[in-house]
Order: sequence, then structure tokens, then C-alpha cells
Amino acid sequence: MIITKKNHTSHINQQLLLFAFALILLLLSTSSSFADNKTIKVKNIKGQAIGGVNASPASIIDQAIKNAKLIALSEAGIHEEISAYQNLYKSETDENYEEVFMSDIFTSVSGVVSNINVRDTVAHFDPKTFTLKVSVTIDATVIKYDKKEDRTFDAWVEGIKAFYQNNSIISFTVKPTQDCYARIFLIAKNQESYVLFPNDHESDIKLQANTEQTFPTEELDYWLDTEIDKEPHRIIIVLLKKPIPYTNKVAYKPILDWIMSISPETRVVKTFGFIVAKD
Repeated sequence: MIITKKNHTSHINQQLLLFAFALILLLLSTSSSFADNKTIKVKNIKGQAIGGVNASPASIIDQAIKNAKLIALSEAGIHEEISAYQNLYKSETDENYEEVFMSDIFTSVSGVVSNINVRDTVAHFDPKTFTLKVSVTIDATVIKYDKKEDRTFDAWVEGIKAFYQNNSIISFTVKPTQDCYARIFLIAKNQESYVLFPNDHESDIKLQANTEQTFPTEELDYWLDTEIDKEPHRIIIVLLKKPIPYTNKVAYKPILDWIMSISPETRVVKTFGFIVAKD
């Protein structure tokens, strides 16, 4: 991905900090994103997992921790969407996170485990069944959303096609139902991913309700390129009622963690997958 300005070309700086004022707003915005949520600390939560000879000890420990996180959610009073969390935790690889961003996970869960501390890990091998049983004990912090999604807050996105030739220009429009701010990410399978908007050339702006906003917002071009025959890409558009900045690594897991840290009532997530093919 390259952004070109009139008579000028430069790569997006993936580690940009989204402008000086965004840094000032970081703590305020992050704390305000939790203002409508309830923080619940749970302790001595136990999780178990059993694996056979084909499973590595690390994968069994990881599964035990995931099971403990499910119990932590239940202890915090989040019961009704446990199956959604199970699907979420099964998808914790870059490849499978693609599936998460195509699902309704963002509107079907009512909280998130924001932090865990593994206090104890015990492993026992059974020579009769050739299985390894792992038990973990964790303390966890659970963020329970006090508000569900705002069904009056949504957006229409138009202009993103399913297929692009190499060195094509992509543009699209976003029409939100409420005033909001956009954080747009481009995830590419075989190359560097980017914060598409805001970027070095485009400042953060407030999108106006029921008004189409074209991206790019300035006299720029978003160029798509690839070095392989067919490369999957995904655009993730996060619309926010407050200008919460994103400063983490641009990858599925950090983006998902950031989205999940924000109350559903204040965010809308739209994602679109497409292919970029060489000539």
C-alpha cells in the first residue's frame, strides 16, 4: 500500500502516533471509553485442558488459560454469550482472525477479559492414556459492558470492490447515521499492514451524520500493490463517537483487543475483504 500526494509519493509510517493532539487525548479518551463499563476483578479462577501426544504442552497450557478466561467471564456475570467467546478464543491466529472480523462478534458479546495473571500451572501426564492434563489458576480483570450496541448508530460504506488489479487506486465513501470519527486499517496477508486513516497526510476529522465522506479525504491516492499472484486484503473501518486514537501494532489481534476495549454503544465496525492480483 502506498499513499501518493500530488507530485509526491511516500509510504505510510506504520508507527505514527496519530498527531500531537491525539497523544494528549489518549488517556482521556481511553478512560472515557471505559466510563460506561464495569471493571470486575476475579481471583483464583481455575481452568483445565487435556491433550494427546500430537498436542504440544504449550498449546495445552494455552487452552487451559482460554478455559479459565471463559470461567472468569462467567464469574463476572457474563453467561449468555459464552459460545461466542469460545469461537473467539478458537480463532487466535492471524489467519483465523479474518473469520472473527467477518462475524457478529462485536455485537454479540457483553464484556472482555482485559488482563490475566497466571498464578499457578500444574501438569500431569497419564502414561495409560498418553495424555497431558494441565490445570492453571489465574486472576483476571473483566470489563463488563453496561450498555449494548446503539442500534441508531450505523453507517453505509460504498465503493469497495471484491477485486483489484495490481497498482490500482482504491477509494470509498462512508455515510454514518451519527457524527463520529473513523479509524481505518488495511490488513494485507503477505506484506506490511497499515493505519489507512488518519495518516501522515490526512488529519483526523469528524464525519457528519447522514453525509457521505469520501476516502481519501485529501488530494491523495491510495494505491494497492502486491508481489504475488493473488493476495487477500481486508479493510477494517471502526467508527467512534469519541476520537479515541489507535497507537498499537497494526495486526488483527491488537486491533481486536482495542475494539473490544471500547463500549459497544460508542462504536461501529465494518469490514470488507478483497483480492489484489498481479497483472
